[in-house]
Amino acid sequence: MQVAARELARPGRARARFGAAETKQDLLRLFTQTLGSLFPGLVGSELYLVNDRDQLVLKSRFGDGPRMTGGDLSAPQRFTHVNADGRLAPAPDGVKRGSLMTAPLLAGRSPVGMVVVEAAPEAPFGSLELEILERAAHLFSLALQQLRDSDDDGVRAAIELDRRMARSVQRRFIGGTLPPDVGVKVDAQYLPALDVGGDFYELAHLGEGRVGGAIGDVSGKGISAALIMSRVSADLKRALLSGVGPSRVLEKVDATLAEVDSETFVTASCIHLDARGHTLTVANAGHLPLMVRRATGETFAFGSASGTPLGVVRCTYAEERMELRPLDIVLLMTDGLVEALDSPRDPLGTALLHRLVGGAPHDPRSINGRILEAANEMRGPRQLDDVTLVALQLEK
Repeated sequence: MQVAARELARPGRARARFGAAETKQDLLRLFTQTLGSLFPGLVGSELYLVNDRDQLVLKSRFGDGPRMTGGDLSAPQRFTHVNADGRLAPAPDGVKRGSLMTAPLLAGRSPVGMVVVEAAPEAPFGSLELEILERAAHLFSLALQQLRDSDDDGVRAAIELDRRMARSVQRRFIGGTLPPDVGVKVDAQYLPALDVGGDFYELAHLGEGRVGGAIGDVSGKGISAALIMSRVSADLKRALLSGVGPSRVLEKVDATLAEVDSETFVTASCIHLDARGHTLTVANAGHLPLMVRRATGETFAFGSASGTPLGVVRCTYAEERMELRPLDIVLLMTDGLVEALDSPRDPLGTALLHRLVGGAPHDPRSINGRILEAANEMRGPRQLDDVTLVALQLEK
């Protein structure tokens, strides 16, 4: 099992085979699944696209939300407005009305559809949920545009504009901050190869100086990978906050990915850092091991893969535990980094990475900066893959 996990985790292996959302139906199915993951209390969702006669046509439906199609007006009629030319169009911004929310699907500034979601009456949506729906709708709109073949310069210009906007949208899906009194100093760097990508990381404060964290990489690049990333990131955040150990976090997310009809896989490493007890627990699903840097400059890898990437085959994951020392730094990374540092004399850039980490000032930001500077020099002007670095330091 460990051999298979290492092979699947090697940079670039089988990435071309693991495409996602290559057709409109694939994309519709993926988006519906993503909505279910982002909103656990969802009782129904509907997705409408504008046809060539400027009519909203139902393309996908999940669940049987009673308010979505009940009453005198259907949800699309209740969440639309009349343009200046007299045509009915989706509301230009997200709208929240109790247990119902909607967000427009836009190509540039032109409406191409809308998505409607419904929660249980006893758990209505809030403003945060509306913001999340708008972000997901933006990513879906961009993916939909990219699936449409067109030589029109105006369409291409709209797509490029949306791609730039999508980067800031995606960044809001990932990350997480820690309170200042946790006892852990953090520096995180996220650099997608395109405007958006499949890398992600999550941090969660679990109370009493305990921190849950995860880093990972969805196979593929671009909008389709970003859409899957939004689902996986939400599932990981929820699992981390449940308080279970790293192995159970990975197994929970693996179970949700098993429901996705796709060849996509996700490498991920999950940690539990106890700043007061000075312990680190790691479980790894086909991802790169993390690194530890002591205050003395000593560096070593820790937390090897104990099972396959998420979404490949259902398996259990083992946990490794170690004692940390005051001021130790734990470094998590994605494989875009080792691809950049790879050379014939130093496969996967392992030796160089240890020299960079060991020779940098003992500070999370300095270490990340030193690594990224070297990676930029070696890979040249073109970034081959997404790169993410997360450094966490015990403050005492």
